[in-house]
Amino acid sequence: MKRLFNKIFSKKNELDKILEKARNDNLKRFLVIWNRGLGDIALGLYAFMLRVRSFIPDAEITFITRKELEEAFLLLEGAMVITVPWWERGRPVNIERVVEDFNLASKFDVIFDNLNPTKWLVWQIGKVTPRLKWKAEYDRHWRRFFNEPSGIYIGVHLNTETQQFYGYRKDWPVENWKRLFESLSNKPDIRIILFGLNKKEPFNLPSVIDLRGETTLLEMLSIIKNCCNILIAPDGGVLSITYYLNIYFPITVISLWGDPNQGVLKQAVPSPNSGLKHIPIIGSNRDITKIKVEEVMDILEGIINR
Repeated sequence: MKRLFNKIFSKKNELDKILEKARNDNLKRFLVIWNRGLGDIALGLYAFMLRVRSFIPDAEITFITRKELEEAFLLLEGAMVITVPWWERGRPVNIERVVEDFNLASKFDVIFDNLNPTKWLVWQIGKVTPRLKWKAEYDRHWRRFFNEPSGIYIGVHLNTETQQFYGYRKDWPVENWKRLFESLSNKPDIRIILFGLNKKEPFNLPSVIDLRGETTLLEMLSIIKNCCNILIAPDGGVLSITYYLNIYFPITVISLWGDPNQGVLKQAVPSPNSGLKHIPIIGSNRDITKIKVEEVMDILEGIINR
């Protein structure tokens, strides 16, 4: 019989009870309907998979999600993924129709249609280090964009593109980025690589390489891993995924924050990459706009000139 377990226990934090019942009933095929953010794949779904397998070691775990997130799930070892090209983040998903259209009722024993990592996985904070699996085959992707890199490459994730889902500002002002890039453009051998989904604002400087909207997730990560000396990013999916790649590569990550009780700071564990140095900058009064260009530039100067 099909069990939509989190409808039954929707008012409780009941993941362990659900898994215990599944184990007792010998249920092993799990599906998670997922239309949330990129960063939560590292910050929530990694621990979710750990928890499921602590109860049912041979569990089969599948996620159905947006097409744009498909490559991120390749980094979750042991996860399987189904993509829906027409899903968009923030638009409600008709669960019953999804189950019917994809014939999910016959393929899975347990369906999570509203998984809440924040409530169900609070035990992981400060204890679980997410480890995203990097395959050697991904390292070739950067070569589509660059020859052998020379000089200092600074990767920049300009915009989280998720402002509408939060009650506070997550992105640094565009005018601050422009001032920072103008200051960096005066330095020789500096290249600034822009990452993101859309080229919303132009940055017409010779030192800027604008790859917004031109890379897949794995291509972007390959560039960060193999070309970038520094990554600057606000709290968001790019920061979280990069931070938890379970592979050694040297990089300094400068993160910009409004609310420090989120993301990798809330997770409160070191990166599995021992070559990653993390320098978080938190805006006063939890306001990312209060981070000064000069503060970021001073940190960059110290890295560039050492």
